[in-house]
Amino acid sequence: MGARVKKERANGRWSEARYFSFIRSALRKASMSWPVKSDVLAASRRDRTEASGEGKHRYEYECAGCRRHYQGKDVAVDHLVPAGTLKKFEDLAGFVSRLYCEADGLQVLCTDCHQTKTNHERGSKT
Repeated sequence: MGARVKKERANGRWSEARYFSFIRSALRKASMSWPVKSDVLAASRRDRTEASGEGKHRYEYECAGCRRHYQGKDVAVDHLVPAGTLKKFEDLAGFVSRLYCEADGLQVLCTDCHQTKTNHERGSKT
């Protein structure tokens, strides 16, 4: 049986890994309100064309990967350089600076292109 993980955070309830997971999650959630992300999304936006099919969506967004246009629900604002890990205090400054980057560090990707990029970054073969 493996060694027990020390729980030294939150009055002995959380391990160090759980603690940094909490901080990482809070920072990622807050980054959804980062105004630069809205700027990047707006820059890739165009009015919906009649040829774009059914639906009541008003705008379409160009994917930086495949260059096709998609509804807002089918795109994500992606970091060109992944935010990386946050497993110790020494990682904090780099993680925050990459997560809250300026527009030149972001791109709009469709769901498929975003998944392909994520899999490649994680070393996945799917």
